[in-house]
Amino acid sequence: MIARRHVFHIGGYDPIVPDTQLARLRRSLSSFAKTWNVSAQASGPIVSNEVSASWSAHSSGPNWSTDTRYEMLRWDDLILADHSRHPVSRLAASMMTLIDWIVTGTLFRFIKSSWKYAGFFLFPYLWVTGFALVGAGLGFGVTRLAGLHGAGAWVAGALIALAVFAVLLRWLGWKKPINHVFDDWIFSRQYVYGQRPKMEARVDEFAKALVARARANDADEIVIVGHCLGAALVMETVSRALQIDPDLARHGPTINVLTVGATIPKFALHPAGSRVRAATQAVAKATEIRWAEYHARDDAISFYRFDPVTLKRVGHERGDGRPNIRRVQMHNMMDPASFKRHRFNFMRMHYQMVMGNDQRSKYDYCMVISGPLPFDEITAPDGGVGRFARDGALLVPDVPLAPVIQPLTPGAAVHAG
Repeated sequence: MIARRHVFHIGGYDPIVPDTQLARLRRSLSSFAKTWNVSAQASGPIVSNEVSASWSAHSSGPNWSTDTRYEMLRWDDLILADHSRHPVSRLAASMMTLIDWIVTGTLFRFIKSSWKYAGFFLFPYLWVTGFALVGAGLGFGVTRLAGLHGAGAWVAGALIALAVFAVLLRWLGWKKPINHVFDDWIFSRQYVYGQRPKMEARVDEFAKALVARARANDADEIVIVGHCLGAALVMETVSRALQIDPDLARHGPTINVLTVGATIPKFALHPAGSRVRAATQAVAKATEIRWAEYHARDDAISFYRFDPVTLKRVGHERGDGRPNIRRVQMHNMMDPASFKRHRFNFMRMHYQMVMGNDQRSKYDYCMVISGPLPFDEITAPDGGVGRFARDGALLVPDVPLAPVIQPLTPGAAVHAG
């Protein structure tokens, strides 16, 4: 049973500050407590710096108690800096990304590996195309109604089209969120080409934090969670940590990697993604490090049934540990009414993988980070289902009884068989 756990969390391209992340975790633990009939809460104070922020969490049942130190590895400041770029710069850089993904064949690999994810990539470009068509239509209509002809009509129409396009992009850019996704893809192109030195330095700091925690040997296990783009950063973090300390997983606590809603292939499928591919291979080869990846069909912002190591399609599940690929269903995790309401809210479904569940399911984020079962057991095919009673007590699995050996009677002979 795990009494003390340290969790590192690397989120995706989402500028979540520590206060927001703590509030999210508290809501998730509240759901976790109701679903499993346990006690669970997260508490401050938040210990924060530029690289990380951490706080305590505690969960317990009738016969178990687990303390978790939750540490988010931060890069929200870098994302917010991206968000401050000029709209013209954003549009130009995003178009460069589209051209690059087409010319390198990366977009077509997306389509082959996950057509849903390819749709996610194309979605902001389709919106912008729509804005341009609306602007052109209004420009043409206004000039016709005004009776303009010749060069004057072309100039007036172009100005109207440009103005309408700019207004729509400004009005709907963050609301949809088109600008956010554009920044995500611009970051991805720059990162895969090694053009983000501040992010590279931040990942080095993440690796040092992991090594220091392993050497401290003050927890029963360490779990490193990577969500969305953060899963690729986890690969690089662990790989670099292994370069710093090849004995990383031999200091005491077991080292475990959990990737959910993962988008490792967004880098690995690009011809320039050799660094990410090498990091992923390094984690896969470090057999002393446990690694589980969960796939959900309803999570469109991920690579469903696609192996992040071999970069090939896989069956429903794979259990060889490099990684263990588990297939889960969102409708088994969420309240039926909530699932129906959010089914086509792709961002909300994407974040369910790092939220508390409404139903007991074989995958439960809070059970992984705050429950009493070791990583290997809670990420087994059935997870925590069948391991907890209605009152939240941990059930001891059935252990086969040892065969009863009858004592020899006096004078009995012993025969070799």
